[in-house]
Amino acid sequence: MKSWMAFSAVLLLAGCSLGIRSDGSSPSVTYTVPHSYQVVYMRAQHQANECQYGNSKVKVQSRIDPAMSTGVVSVLDPITGVEMARTSLKAADARHTEVVQIVSGRGSWNQDVLNAMQQSIRMDASVCHVYK
Repeated sequence: MKSWMAFSAVLLLAGCSLGIRSDGSSPSVTYTVPHSYQVVYMRAQHQANECQYGNSKVKVQSRIDPAMSTGVVSVLDPITGVEMARTSLKAADARHTEVVQIVSGRGSWNQDVLNAMQQSIRMDASVCHVYK
């Protein structure tokens, strides 16, 4: 039993070190697009769901807050639940949305994935990079 608990603790700590870092050092991009926050939210959600390849079936969590005109789309590791990528959005006005996208910077969750996420919002087409 003790070995199982130790193994679980190691897994939990390893998972924390693999996700988006809280110190702000994970790769990120911030920009504004000429679209409503609802459109941007749908684009981010669609890209996250479309870009699952092979056996990697990541978990996508999405939430929108109409009262605050904000939304978040997160991509989680299916085993650890650690957040590997996130798109946060907030309406700047009725026709513009501020977007912040971030990836963990670990393994395949790198600048290529971040670029694909950004292009998906800007071009209104799911641009994918393999999530491993």
